[in-house]
Amino acid sequence: MIRFCQPILRILLLLAPIAISSLGSAEADQRPNILIILSDDMGFSDPGFLGSEIETPNLDRLARNGLSFTNFYNCARCAPTRASILTGLYSHQVGCYELEPVEPGNNVYLSELLGDHGYQTYMSGKWHLGNKPEQLPPGRGFHHSYAYPGCCGSFWDPSIYILESPEVRPIDYGADEFHATDATSDYAVKFLQHHSENAGNDPFFLYLAYQAPHFPLHAPKELIDKYVSVYQKGWDEIRRARWEKMQRLGLFTAYRQIPPTSDAPPWHDEFANPAPLEKWDALTEALQADQIRRMATFAAMMDQMDQGIGRVIEQLEEAGQFDNTLIFFLSDNGANYEGGPFGADGPFSGHELENMGQKDTFHHTGAHWAAVSNTPFKLYKHFNHEGGINTPLVVHWPSGLKRKGERETQRSHVIDLMATVVDVTGATYPNARNGHDILPMEGTTLMPALRGGSLADRVICFEHEANRAIFKGKYKLVSKNFTSTDGQPHHNWELYDIDADPLELDNIASYHYYDLVIPMAREWHHWAVRTDAIVGYERWMLKLQYYWRTGLRTYLNDAF
Repeated sequence: MIRFCQPILRILLLLAPIAISSLGSAEADQRPNILIILSDDMGFSDPGFLGSEIETPNLDRLARNGLSFTNFYNCARCAPTRASILTGLYSHQVGCYELEPVEPGNNVYLSELLGDHGYQTYMSGKWHLGNKPEQLPPGRGFHHSYAYPGCCGSFWDPSIYILESPEVRPIDYGADEFHATDATSDYAVKFLQHHSENAGNDPFFLYLAYQAPHFPLHAPKELIDKYVSVYQKGWDEIRRARWEKMQRLGLFTAYRQIPPTSDAPPWHDEFANPAPLEKWDALTEALQADQIRRMATFAAMMDQMDQGIGRVIEQLEEAGQFDNTLIFFLSDNGANYEGGPFGADGPFSGHELENMGQKDTFHHTGAHWAAVSNTPFKLYKHFNHEGGINTPLVVHWPSGLKRKGERETQRSHVIDLMATVVDVTGATYPNARNGHDILPMEGTTLMPALRGGSLADRVICFEHEANRAIFKGKYKLVSKNFTSTDGQPHHNWELYDIDADPLELDNIASYHYYDLVIPMAREWHHWAVRTDAIVGYERWMLKLQYYWRTGLRTYLNDAF
């Protein structure tokens, strides 16, 4: 009997690892899908759930049934934020100081990490992280992608998007049917359908990166027309209405009145003085009509993006994947003042006005409407004041998130997405990959906050185009690269008790120069040296000095 049982025991022992392995795979099948939705140049108050008059019912639904972070920070510009989201590192560490591509080497992308751990990986939308084969989505771990490698191409031009998928057939858009926002959503839906039909039990990672509402302002005419009457009120009344709605929602209630708007920073002239924004009633009727249609086009782009997000949600629900999909929604930076106070061109009238937002046009909103989008924050994209870096983050995950419809005020950063995904998926962040040493993650998992707990105290730093900031405890030290009234560049530190004064109205630097400003500035410098942010800072300062000596013409020749 014993002799008979021994061969059976040997067989069972041999089969045991296989059984354990199979059990592990079954457990891994329950890992959440990951969906990161990134908008481009969206201001803090642009979604409906944060005060806007723009119709965003699908974003509102995610916020209503998820968790909204109101102190979540990006990197003030398109490419740096994308680099930090995908690597979990400060963008300077991977060579992205302004708009430079990310080279493979000391970093691992979320797509590569999750692909190594059994996820099917998809990307649809704006890439903006390099256009060499090794820098594009297929070279960085995406199994399927529909990507625009650049920054600000026409939304009406299908030729700038590249489909890289061995199995997903291209969509045949007829004449005048293509729009990049819709196509980005269409391919996201197709990729989710592909996953349902072909991936078995493997979870997915989808990086859905909209170009909207980044300039050029391009949207279907019927959507633009829908919003024209809304913005006839002008930016003063729209901004006031957003503020009042925010107050009703319980936001910024420590302030009795709406703060003043920030001046418009110099644009393509680093040595001009900032321009104060104008009151709506001071504009001519022709300029008002021009500005109304610009903002109506911007709102249409937000509306169109939200409709696409709705189609993605519907596909997730149809596939039975919605509840177990961890969704992040955020913007890559604050609203964009580029184009100057009124948008660089115009005012337009007649056919040119009616044609705004259509093919062969290229318009900006300008600083006045950017100030509305960033209500109630100071400054804009590029800068490290709240209007440049504070993005609404919505986290939605029905099967894993018990907090619903709440706001989270703990401070966090785009570098935290990598750490959070590693935490919830059980993936192992590597020390080395493909023969390269990989820098350790800079971020921290957000899971304690998602569960109602506390995140550990830490210092978070920023640098972009010599704009600097550091958060430590309840204080924020920040500087901007404006010029002073005599035309000379200056970079004075400002200090805010950011917990008590999130709108940065009371600069207390002169009261705490020795006990806070100097130590925090020194700490920022140590961070900048460690992360190579000092390279970006010094390079921009040298650029300013060079253009100050050689004049505006040299700057414009180099820029264009």
